[in-house]
Amino acid sequence: MGNIIGGDLLDLGVKLQVTAGANLAAKTFVNLAGTVPSSAAVCTGGIVDKDTPSGEVADVKMAPAVLEVVATGTVTLGAQVEILTGTIVCNISGTQTNVTGAGVQDLASGYPVGRALTAGSAGDTVLVQLHTNQAKTA
Repeated sequence: MGNIIGGDLLDLGVKLQVTAGANLAAKTFVNLAGTVPSSAAVCTGGIVDKDTPSGEVADVKMAPAVLEVVATGTVTLGAQVEILTGTIVCNISGTQTNVTGAGVQDLASGYPVGRALTAGSAGDTVLVQLHTNQAKTA
């Protein structure tokens, strides 16, 4: 069963596991193949649950859901958001490590992956209602 978040928002709590193809930062996007999606691209997976070393299994939270996501650019409350890659600091095996991660910014030219339920700027964590069909237009 899912959780009713408010109004008609439903979080089904769907998770799957993927093998990390690189070090992955928590609260960032990952494809089903374990790779970091490109900026403005569609993501085939979901959001990484916790910092995960390359080669290990990562828990990935899937749409439909409202999830915390790292902002890698400006995010406006209520705006459609797209993926933007950037450098994110995470903890890999007890060591602070810079990784390339896929967070969100306001939709500019790519595929909308969700709608921002909170606002923020690069480095913040924002709430995003993930789309189940990420290839849809804004």
